[in-house]
Amino acid sequence: MCKIVLLCTECYERSRIRNTHPSISLDDLANLEWKCGTCDEWHTGPCLDFGYAKPHYWTAGCEGRDTNGTFLNSDYCSIDGRDFFLRGVINIPIIGAGESFRWGVWGSVSRENFETLLRIDGDPEHEKPKPMFSWLSTDIPEYGNTLNIKMHAHIQEPGTRPHFWIERSDHPLSLDFHRGITPERLKQLMITLLPAVES
Repeated sequence: MCKIVLLCTECYERSRIRNTHPSISLDDLANLEWKCGTCDEWHTGPCLDFGYAKPHYWTAGCEGRDTNGTFLNSDYCSIDGRDFFLRGVINIPIIGAGESFRWGVWGSVSRENFETLLRIDGDPEHEKPKPMFSWLSTDIPEYGNTLNIKMHAHIQEPGTRPHFWIERSDHPLSLDFHRGITPERLKQLMITLLPAVES
């Protein structure tokens, strides 16, 4: 007996992306060899994560100013006690696969939301905050200018980075977020972003 399930528009799109069969699949990238720019080791298979260590607005002038108003760590950043950022992930679905390609990026948040995040950080008992409005604060050259794309930060359980949900627009990053990318596009990103890729 067939069970019919109703899906909202977003869930339908994610399901459609997973169940579309492109000419090149993620399995076809299993033999790709690539050199990691961090550990300098060779790895095999698709590289699904690329990240940025600091927001675009953290400049050389911010270095060495570790005060209450200016700091940068692996999760949070504050500049002059005026601009506040958190590190999170944009999950781009891969067409024909259950996997996602992930951009590790920074998004700005309000002072109030920033202070809330610092207060509940690491507390497994905290009540999960509602999604927080955020401006993308990482420039991803592969998509042109991505600064100030509208997003919402969805806070996850402790130990997991927030997920950024990009608002719909005609920007290429928003289109990829909502429509997915092909494994062939993923391969091209790897060739562009990694020190060395061999098939």
